[in-house]
Amino acid sequence: MIVLADNDIVHKLACCELLPELLIWLKAPPAQIWVLPSMPFMLRRKLKADTKALACLECFLQLVKPIPEAAIASMERFAQLDVGERQMLAILVDDAQVTQMVTGDKRALKLIGDITSTDTALADRLAAAQIDCLESIMLGLIGHFGFAAMQAHAVEALSSYLAGVRSVAKFVTFKEPNA
Repeated sequence: MIVLADNDIVHKLACCELLPELLIWLKAPPAQIWVLPSMPFMLRRKLKADTKALACLECFLQLVKPIPEAAIASMERFAQLDVGERQMLAILVDDAQVTQMVTGDKRALKLIGDITSTDTALADRLAAAQIDCLESIMLGLIGHFGFAAMQAHAVEALSSYLAGVRSVAKFVTFKEPNA
């Protein structure tokens, strides 16, 4: 069992400090979770101002493995996707050990859906794998850990985002609930 995790989903879940919960929910040993080689560099840069999210990412990166290099011919099949998405999809198609892909990129999911309309082999392979987006992961986490636990993470993450927005746009307000 190999799970492919893209940069977008790891970024979003790091911001919510939900990467440890993701690892539990996936039910895969962390070494069987593969990420793009570009992830550490890209996400460290994006998260440098959020120390909690960055710490969450660093713990996650110590546990997971980089995705192997994909065959160029397989990647060419998915030319309309970004290079990282091409690499992940090529590995998914070429490696029968890959059973799941988690992604936070809805645009890529739409493009992959478009490709499957003319590529029946890809459609069959995707039907045999589990593909999860942010929303399905969040529902899975709520189902596994309960809504109260996920609510606490969400409130903290949104408060952190809001503080970041307020630091650059002081005019942004927030109406407290029940106020």
